[in-house]
Formats: sequence, structure tokens, C-alpha cells
Amino acid sequence: MNTEIRVKREDRKSLAMVAGPDGLVVRLPCAMSPDDPQVQAFMETGLAKLDAARWYEAQAPTTDHDLRALVHTWAERIGVEVTRIYIRPMRRKWASCSSRGTLTLAADLVALPPELVEYVICHDLVHLRVPDHGKGFKAMMNAHMPDWKGRERGLAAYLGLLGG
Repeated sequence: MNTEIRVKREDRKSLAMVAGPDGLVVRLPCAMSPDDPQVQAFMETGLAKLDAARWYEAQAPTTDHDLRALVHTWAERIGVEVTRIYIRPMRRKWASCSSRGTLTLAADLVALPPELVEYVICHDLVHLRVPDHGKGFKAMMNAHMPDWKGRERGLAAYLGLLGG
């Protein structure tokens, strides 16, 4: 992918990189040169992370409707009833589910790859059957999504790409 990189020298002690809509801004300590091998390696790593994040976003569901359809599909598979679905900004988590069947999904889910969205949805819907993360929960996750542990690790890795 073709990404514009701007270098900005600042009174700082460490390298930093900020991704924005116009590309990347690399913030350098005044004493460092953009040609320094350490700076070059830093920029290459940042570009690789940005390209991976863009690839994941391109694979993701694109609308609230897509998220709602996935919820209904997974609710049917798991055998639970979802009474309401809310999609809204959430700061600390991807989803929450009340014992009365109200599922709230983070609006940011639309930027995740489908297999990670499915994991988040399945995880919360299983809580309608098993409220904790004990053996019963793990057994249900294994029954409905045998690769859930890998998806859970994938979600953590994706968050690492975003700096979350």
C-alpha cells in the first residue's frame, strides 16, 4: 500500500509514530536522523502494522445490519433469545449482555475481521446460558466455536496492531 510518511523533529526522548487519514507522522528526537537504521526499522514496523490493520478492516462487516444478522444467526445456533440489540460506542469492552437478553455491541466491531466479530458475539451470547467464565462456559464455547481460543488470541493481537 502506498502511504505518505512525514518526519517531524521534536524536543522528545523517544521515537513515536501517529497514523492519520493522510498517512504516518514519525516524530523524531532532534538528535536523530531519518536515515538512522533504528529510525528506518521503526518506520518499517509501523508501516507493516498499518497495512495489516487496513487489511483487517477491508475484511470486516460494514454495517450495523451485518452485525445484527450475525447476532441472530449465532443466537439461533446457541439456542438463546436476544430481545434487543444496541450498537453504540463503548470505551472498555466489545460487548455486554444482560440476563434479560439485551445485547449491546461496540460500534467499533464493524472494523474487526468477521472471525473476531463472531467470537465477540458468540462469547457474549454464551453468557446468556452460562454467566461466568468457568468450565461450563468453556465447554459451551468449545461446542459452538471450537477455535474460540485462537480467535480470542487473534482479538488480542488485533488490539496490539491498533495500539489498544
